[in-house]
Amino acid sequence: MAQIEMNALSVITCGSFSARVFLPEMNLLALKDTAHEKKYPVLWLLHTEGGAASDWLSTPAEACAARYGIFIIAPDQHHSLCTSMRYGPRYEEFMNTELPGICRNNLPISEDPAQNWIGGAGTGAYGAVKMALKHPETFSKAIALNGVLDLEAVCRRALAGQETGIFHTEASLKAVFGDLNAFAGSGHDLYALAQKPARGKFFFAWEQGSGVEEENRCLAGLLGAAAQTAQLEPGADLGACQCSLPAAVRWATAE
Repeated sequence: MAQIEMNALSVITCGSFSARVFLPEMNLLALKDTAHEKKYPVLWLLHTEGGAASDWLSTPAEACAARYGIFIIAPDQHHSLCTSMRYGPRYEEFMNTELPGICRNNLPISEDPAQNWIGGAGTGAYGAVKMALKHPETFSKAIALNGVLDLEAVCRRALAGQETGIFHTEASLKAVFGDLNAFAGSGHDLYALAQKPARGKFFFAWEQGSGVEEENRCLAGLLGAAAQTAQLEPGADLGACQCSLPAAVRWATAE
């Protein structure tokens, strides 16, 4: 098993970025491919708010990449919610265009949407599902692990002066989305996006008692046959996607 840290300059976000890259086991790499013709599937992973790409070091990400012969790339997302911010970097654009381009210039990963999947935990799951719903030309599958998906409810709490439940306040959410009163039905609202025909496939996994069951079931229901769900026993993930991530990677690589 192996993992590396990538640091590079992003023109779109106007600064440098870091990403963790988890590599397939050596016996699953075409080491004699001197022409570099072999291209590998890739799972892009997004951390939750208040976290960083290094969070995935405590998860089975490295083992999953090694076992299934895929690359797993986890970039830092800071507090962007994988959104082209109203006042800040254009992270949605970065994830959809620039980051894949930079990684493909340096790693033998596929450009085929069928071999590009995106996942996340917590609010990272929101970003992953949004990217797959809006950009099926780039990502064919999305994985939501204990996903915080109802960002409209988060915005409502912020406007009411309540705790948002994530590492955001009303002011910082406005920096991301702009007018919070206009969130519902917008291109940031997963429930509105899911009511349009979905071209991709979606996997939702959550722990019982995690507090996100209803929003995950609701979104999966809107996606219908495009969605698969898995409910885990309380504490099964040990706070580090111990069960949900391997299950999600099995799902992604089996189809």
